[in-house]
Amino acid sequence: MADDYAFPKGELMRGKKGLVMGVANHNSIAWGIASQLAAQGAEMAFTYQGEDLERRVRPLAESIGVSTMIPADVTDDASMDAAFAAIEEKFGTLDFVVHSVAFANKNELKGSFVENTTREGFLTAMNISAFSFVDVAKRASRIMPNGGSLITMTYLGSERTIPNYNTMGVAKAALEACTRYIARDLGPKGIRVNAIS
Repeated sequence: MADDYAFPKGELMRGKKGLVMGVANHNSIAWGIASQLAAQGAEMAFTYQGEDLERRVRPLAESIGVSTMIPADVTDDASMDAAFAAIEEKFGTLDFVVHSVAFANKNELKGSFVENTTREGFLTAMNISAFSFVDVAKRASRIMPNGGSLITMTYLGSERTIPNYNTMGVAKAALEACTRYIARDLGPKGIRVNAIS
């Protein structure tokens, strides 16, 4: 019975255009998602931050037919302006965004949350791991006139304490709250917004 509703192999995402953020190497969750999207026929662009990351990610992108690599620093408005201008120029519109962007200072992830968390580290984790999704949603929704999908990555550490997750757990909890608010705002425009773990 389930096969009655199955799409032909490689056709589920045919004709869909999207942005994948956060591929760092072949072990990245974003890479696994991008590989499956490509296998289903999606056309994609990848973002990267810095030349070192570009050198690592470009061969992966090319291996699945992704030729558009766009520099994007989620902490810099000018960089994000340029990235989304390039995306709009390349695709015109978007159907989906995969946001797999997160960062926390590794020294603040171990040991005591109270003792090891600094103001700078806390704000950095929140900016990169949570606010960036709000910013991406704002920019992407402007080029999703026909609706679409925004997906971000979360983790169990957002709901309960996990040893050595500390500030990232707080940032993921904020990301989940942001996801709900973004969904409320963009749902009426036909844009689905989800955090997956």
